[in-house]
Amino acid sequence: MKKNTFVIVVIGIIAGIFSGIVKWGWEVPFPPRNPNVAWPVDALERTTPPKIFLEQLNLPTDWVYTFSGVELPLSIFIVHISFAIVFAVFYCLLAERYAKVTMCYGAVFGIVVDILAHVIVMPLIKEVPPLAQIPFDEHLSEFFGHIIWLYSIEIVRRDLKVQFKRFLSS
Repeated sequence: MKKNTFVIVVIGIIAGIFSGIVKWGWEVPFPPRNPNVAWPVDALERTTPPKIFLEQLNLPTDWVYTFSGVELPLSIFIVHISFAIVFAVFYCLLAERYAKVTMCYGAVFGIVVDILAHVIVMPLIKEVPPLAQIPFDEHLSEFFGHIIWLYSIEIVRRDLKVQFKRFLSS
């Protein structure tokens, strides 16, 4: 049992990293936030929930690194990938116990996560504007982005589970 749990956690970590990158990729053609829509009203521009999360915890938001001459927000990336890893590990452990979680390759779970996070929790803790102030295109991007995100976790989970089983049985 412990060996199986360890393997599932490792699979979840790998799936989390992969899915975090997939979610970033989704946001290139379908950006979830318009930086020109200010919130709160006195803000100059709307920022990302990971940055707000770090600010709420009084953690640094200004860590950066440079790749190929482009300065990138390391603090924000750490939160994004950490979030993806935590949810992927949780999903993988849950999927081992309750197969229905994997319904539609994780898409249903993705919809549930989107509703819980972006429709209920994040507006309550003020990481995003009140629900009525969030533009429709943001809802659309996040809704389908979460489906793709969980789908990517599920396909990695399924494949790596088979690969680990082969490796451990040989």
